Amino acid sequence: MTTRTDIHRPSAIQPHEYVLVGFDYLGSTEGEMWASLASHRDAFRQHRARTGGTFSGHEHGGTCHVCGATALYIARFWHRPSNTYICTGEDCAEKLDMGDAAAFRQFRDAAAKGREAIAGKKKARAALAAAGLERAWDVYTAPAETDAAMTLKDIVGKLVRFGSISDKQMAFVGSLLDRIARAPAIAAQRAAEAEAAAPVPVSGARMLVEGKVLTLREPDESAAFPAWKMLVMHNTGWKVWGSVPGSLCGVKVGDRVRFEAAIKVSDRDPKFGFYSRPTKAAVA
Repeated sequence: MTTRTDIHRPSAIQPHEYVLVGFDYLGSTEGEMWASLASHRDAFRQHRARTGGTFSGHEHGGTCHVCGATALYIARFWHRPSNTYICTGEDCAEKLDMGDAAAFRQFRDAAAKGREAIAGKKKARAALAAAGLERAWDVYTAPAETDAAMTLKDIVGKLVRFGSISDKQMAFVGSLLDRIARAPAIAAQRAAEAEAAAPVPVSGARMLVEGKVLTLREPDESAAFPAWKMLVMHNTGWKVWGSVPGSLCGVKVGDRVRFEAAIKVSDRDPKFGFYSRPTKAAVA
């Protein structure tokens, strides 16, 4: 066995000459890095770009450049006098008083969580593919632009974290994908309807409203007079919002209704208004 004569051998180490740059993990990351690992590697690249240093070329055996042992978790140090870098395992870093033991443990814990997350993503993606829902992964990894996409991301996130979701949730993912795929056509249709809609008639008299219920909202229990609310689109396209009359109790979205009410046109949209004091209400 060759006797080491390099400046990084255990007996020659001068701790004050070394600067801790960061940590790394030398095991497999399956093509994906977790945030902590990426930040440590980026910090090391930036440090090396500033110093122009290179790794020490001394013979050491394993991944620890001090004792020669093989370690998956390493600390990277810059040796200021020689402008070279070395790696050490956790034990050598701690024994030589060069490493931050707490930071090393924190990195190791983050690595464990990172690998679990990568494994969870891989398993989730496979589960979606097996169900014929591969497109859900693309939606999950992209910024959410609609409520349906946000809901899908939440469900797939649970699949990543917990490893499985119910059959009902998986089926719901399929319906959300269909809704997302149809969203552009629906948006275009609504835009066309809004363009073609007539403005709300301006009148001081009560008016007859005949149209389709688009939205229902449950009562706000914190309000002084909690009541169901509904959005109705008139046959000519304009829309009004107000309280559901008692005679329409049990009305559903999609039902056609008629009633008489006072109408106030919105200050922001001439094709939208608010109705009050509805009477003679009935399902059309």
